[in-house]
Amino acid sequence: MRLQQYENQMAQMAVELQRYLVSRGAQSDVAADIVQDVFVKLLEMQLVLPADKLRPYMYRVAWSTYLDYYRRTQRYQDLVTRYLGPAAMIPPQPVDSGVEQAMAQLSSKERHLLLLRYDQSLSIAQVAAQLKVRPGAVKMRLHRVHKKLEKIMTRSEQNE
Repeated sequence: MRLQQYENQMAQMAVELQRYLVSRGAQSDVAADIVQDVFVKLLEMQLVLPADKLRPYMYRVAWSTYLDYYRRTQRYQDLVTRYLGPAAMIPPQPVDSGVEQAMAQLSSKERHLLLLRYDQSLSIAQVAAQLKVRPGAVKMRLHRVHKKLEKIMTRSEQNE
């Protein structure tokens, strides 16, 4: 098989995998990311699969990767609604006072950033557009807020 034929076959398989994931409920951009991950896993794999087993392997890896992604986003959404959602929409739940105190110590800009990203499920680009800053700035601010929360939580645990 020539290199050009192989590349065309892999490109066709990537399109098939992406369509498969979209048909199973994945968003197009998520499906594209997962297909890319599948190809990376395939390249990193030490085992060489015969052509007749390659396609089923790729579909199985793509589906399990999507399920992992779906479960992870569900857990994140649960945490966001529990700790960052408006109090009126959330039934009273026992909230860890440390988290409550840590959130209270954040500035309103930091809380707003967390709400945009996690509560409203906006992408980095959408948050950047809304705040009128570059996506890199949003990523850095999120990183700093996460570190700040971690520091506050660690400090409060040590004091108890």
